[in-house]
Amino acid sequence: MSSAEHVETAVFLVNVLKRMLFAFDCLDNLPPGVEPVSPHCALYFDSIYNYTAQLFLLDKGSQPMGGTAYPALNALGLADLLTPVKAVLDRPIGDTTFGEAVRILRNTAIVHSTHSDSDLDRIYELVGAAVEGNQALWVSLLQDLREAVAVLTVRVALSTGRPLDDFEMG
Repeated sequence: MSSAEHVETAVFLVNVLKRMLFAFDCLDNLPPGVEPVSPHCALYFDSIYNYTAQLFLLDKGSQPMGGTAYPALNALGLADLLTPVKAVLDRPIGDTTFGEAVRILRNTAIVHSTHSDSDLDRIYELVGAAVEGNQALWVSLLQDLREAVAVLTVRVALSTGRPLDDFEMG
Protein backbone atom coordinates (compact mmCIF):
# COMPACT_ATOMS: atom_id res chain seq x y z
CA MET A 1 0.00 0.00 0.00
CA SER A 2 1.39 3.40 -0.95
CA SER A 3 1.93 6.11 1.62
CA ALA A 4 -0.95 8.14 0.13
CA GLU A 5 -3.27 5.13 0.34
CA HIS A 6 -2.17 4.52 3.93
CA VAL A 7 -2.98 8.10 4.87
CA GLU A 8 -6.33 8.01 3.06
CA THR A 9 -7.41 4.78 4.77
CA ALA A 10 -6.21 5.96 8.19
CA VAL A 11 -7.92 9.35 7.86
CA PHE A 12 -11.21 7.72 6.90
CA LEU A 13 -11.00 5.24 9.78
CA VAL A 14 -10.15 8.00 12.26
CA ASN A 15 -13.25 9.91 11.18
CA VAL A 16 -15.46 6.86 11.69
CA LEU A 17 -13.92 6.21 15.11
CA LYS A 18 -14.48 9.85 16.05
CA ARG A 19 -18.19 9.51 15.20
CA MET A 20 -18.39 6.58 17.61
CA LEU A 21 -16.65 8.61 20.30
CA PHE A 22 -18.99 11.53 19.62
CA ALA A 23 -21.94 9.34 20.64
CA PHE A 24 -20.24 8.68 23.99
CA ASP A 25 -19.60 12.42 24.39
CA CYS A 26 -23.25 13.19 23.67
CA LEU A 27 -24.33 10.83 26.45
CA ASP A 28 -22.02 12.68 28.82
CA ASN A 29 -23.51 16.01 27.83
CA LEU A 30 -27.22 15.27 28.10
CA PRO A 31 -29.12 17.83 30.16
CA PRO A 32 -29.95 16.94 33.76
CA GLY A 33 -33.11 14.93 34.16
CA VAL A 34 -32.93 13.04 30.87
CA GLU A 35 -34.08 9.51 31.64
CA PRO A 36 -31.80 6.60 30.65
CA VAL A 37 -34.67 5.10 28.63
CA SER A 38 -35.33 8.34 26.74
CA PRO A 39 -35.07 8.58 22.95
CA HIS A 40 -32.04 10.85 23.48
CA CYS A 41 -30.11 8.12 25.29
CA ALA A 42 -31.38 5.36 23.02
CA LEU A 43 -30.19 7.19 19.92
CA TYR A 44 -26.65 7.50 21.23
CA PHE A 45 -26.51 3.95 22.61
CA ASP A 46 -27.85 2.59 19.31
CA SER A 47 -25.11 4.52 17.54
CA ILE A 48 -22.43 3.11 19.85
CA TYR A 49 -23.70 -0.44 19.37
CA ASN A 50 -23.96 -0.02 15.59
CA TYR A 51 -20.45 1.39 15.30
CA THR A 52 -19.06 -1.30 17.59
CA ALA A 53 -20.59 -4.02 15.43
CA GLN A 54 -19.63 -2.36 12.14
CA LEU A 55 -16.05 -1.67 13.17
CA PHE A 56 -15.17 -4.71 15.28
CA LEU A 57 -17.72 -7.54 15.23
CA LEU A 58 -19.60 -8.26 12.00
CA ASP A 59 -18.58 -10.69 9.27
CA LYS A 60 -15.56 -12.13 11.03
CA GLY A 61 -15.17 -15.12 8.72
CA SER A 62 -11.66 -16.51 9.06
CA GLN A 63 -10.19 -13.21 10.28
CA PRO A 64 -9.02 -12.81 13.88
CA MET A 65 -11.57 -10.04 14.35
CA GLY A 66 -14.77 -9.00 12.62
CA GLY A 67 -15.80 -5.60 11.36
CA THR A 68 -14.27 -3.13 8.98
CA ALA A 69 -11.43 -1.90 11.20
CA TYR A 70 -9.44 -5.14 11.13
CA PRO A 71 -9.08 -5.45 7.34
CA ALA A 72 -8.23 -1.75 7.04
CA LEU A 73 -5.64 -1.81 9.81
CA ASN A 74 -4.24 -5.18 8.74
CA ALA A 75 -3.60 -3.77 5.25
CA LEU A 76 -1.68 -0.91 6.91
CA GLY A 77 0.33 -3.32 9.07
CA LEU A 78 -1.42 -1.94 12.17
CA ALA A 79 -3.78 -4.77 13.16
CA ASP A 80 -2.03 -5.03 16.53
CA LEU A 81 -3.56 -1.64 17.45
CA LEU A 82 -6.87 -3.48 17.85
CA THR A 83 -5.60 -5.64 20.74
CA PRO A 84 -7.02 -3.38 23.51
CA VAL A 85 -10.42 -3.15 21.79
CA LYS A 86 -10.52 -6.92 21.27
CA ALA A 87 -9.62 -7.45 24.94
CA VAL A 88 -12.67 -5.42 26.02
CA LEU A 89 -14.98 -7.16 23.55
CA ASP A 90 -13.73 -10.58 24.68
CA ARG A 91 -14.45 -9.93 28.36
CA PRO A 92 -17.11 -12.21 29.83
CA ILE A 93 -20.48 -10.98 31.00
CA GLY A 94 -23.15 -13.46 32.02
CA ASP A 95 -23.08 -16.44 29.68
CA THR A 96 -21.34 -14.65 26.84
CA THR A 97 -18.79 -11.99 26.02
CA PHE A 98 -19.37 -8.27 25.87
CA GLY A 99 -18.75 -8.24 22.10
CA GLU A 100 -21.15 -11.07 21.41
CA ALA A 101 -23.81 -9.39 23.54
CA VAL A 102 -23.36 -6.12 21.63
CA ARG A 103 -23.54 -7.96 18.31
CA ILE A 104 -26.73 -9.75 19.29
CA LEU A 105 -28.22 -6.56 20.76
CA ARG A 106 -27.45 -4.65 17.58
CA ASN A 107 -28.83 -7.39 15.35
CA THR A 108 -31.98 -8.27 17.28
CA ALA A 109 -33.03 -5.04 18.98
CA ILE A 110 -31.75 -2.34 16.62
CA VAL A 111 -31.30 -3.56 13.05
CA HIS A 112 -33.70 -6.50 12.77
CA SER A 113 -36.09 -5.55 15.55
CA THR A 114 -39.58 -6.91 15.96
CA HIS A 115 -40.29 -3.88 18.17
CA SER A 116 -41.24 -5.96 21.16
CA ASP A 117 -39.80 -6.73 24.57
CA SER A 118 -38.73 -10.12 23.28
CA ASP A 119 -35.97 -8.35 21.33
CA LEU A 120 -34.32 -7.48 24.63
CA ASP A 121 -35.28 -10.53 26.69
CA ARG A 122 -32.64 -12.73 25.04
CA ILE A 123 -29.93 -10.15 25.72
CA TYR A 124 -30.98 -9.61 29.34
CA GLU A 125 -30.88 -13.36 29.94
CA LEU A 126 -27.60 -13.85 28.09
CA VAL A 127 -25.75 -11.13 30.03
CA GLY A 128 -27.43 -12.00 33.31
CA ALA A 129 -28.97 -8.55 33.71
CA ALA A 130 -30.80 -9.76 36.83
CA VAL A 131 -27.54 -10.85 38.46
CA GLU A 132 -26.28 -8.27 40.92
CA GLY A 133 -23.35 -6.38 39.51
CA ASN A 134 -23.86 -7.22 35.85
CA GLN A 135 -25.55 -3.92 35.00
CA ALA A 136 -22.62 -2.07 36.55
CA LEU A 137 -20.26 -4.39 34.67
CA TRP A 138 -22.01 -3.48 31.39
CA VAL A 139 -21.47 0.22 32.10
CA SER A 140 -17.85 -0.45 33.01
CA LEU A 141 -17.31 -2.41 29.79
CA LEU A 142 -18.80 0.44 27.77
CA GLN A 143 -16.37 2.85 29.44
CA ASP A 144 -13.46 0.48 28.80
CA LEU A 145 -14.53 0.26 25.15
CA ARG A 146 -14.69 4.04 24.93
CA GLU A 147 -11.16 4.36 26.32
CA ALA A 148 -9.79 1.66 24.01
CA VAL A 149 -11.41 3.31 20.98
CA ALA A 150 -10.06 6.72 22.01
CA VAL A 151 -6.52 5.31 22.19
CA LEU A 152 -7.01 3.49 18.89
CA THR A 153 -8.18 6.71 17.25
CA VAL A 154 -5.06 8.59 18.34
CA ARG A 155 -2.73 5.75 17.32
CA VAL A 156 -4.29 5.43 13.87
CA ALA A 157 -4.10 9.21 13.41
CA LEU A 158 -0.43 9.23 14.46
CA SER A 159 0.33 6.44 11.97
CA THR A 160 -0.24 8.95 9.15
CA GLY A 161 2.64 11.12 10.29
CA ARG A 162 0.29 14.08 10.36
CA PRO A 163 -0.18 16.20 13.50
CA LEU A 164 -3.20 15.46 15.66
CA ASP A 165 -4.42 19.01 14.99
CA ASP A 166 -5.13 17.89 11.41
CA PHE A 167 -7.70 15.54 12.92
CA GLU A 168 -9.11 18.14 15.32
CA MET A 169 -7.61 16.10 18.13
CA GLY A 170 -4.64 18.28 19.12
